Amino acid sequence: MLKVKLLDYSELPANVKKNYSKSYGDNAFILIYHGDELIFYQSDNMEPEDVSFYNDLSWIPDMIETAYKLGLKDGNSLDYLE
Repeated sequence: MLKVKLLDYSELPANVKKNYSKSYGDNAFILIYHGDELIFYQSDNMEPEDVSFYNDLSWIPDMIETAYKLGLKDGNSLDYLE
């Protein structure tokens, strides 16, 4: 099953935080887990005043498709019924 977490820099797990400097302190992060495995994380890399449709958010459709495929896999799994 997929779990999505939206976190601040200060809330990141250590293994993710090590990939970002403290300058990301005002950014939000999305972390996506499949079961207990972290499969994706990304910073929005935007200050609130910079949010616009011109920022590169091209990774979102690919992540939605990946989540959909994992959901189908889970839905067809006998483990899901337990």
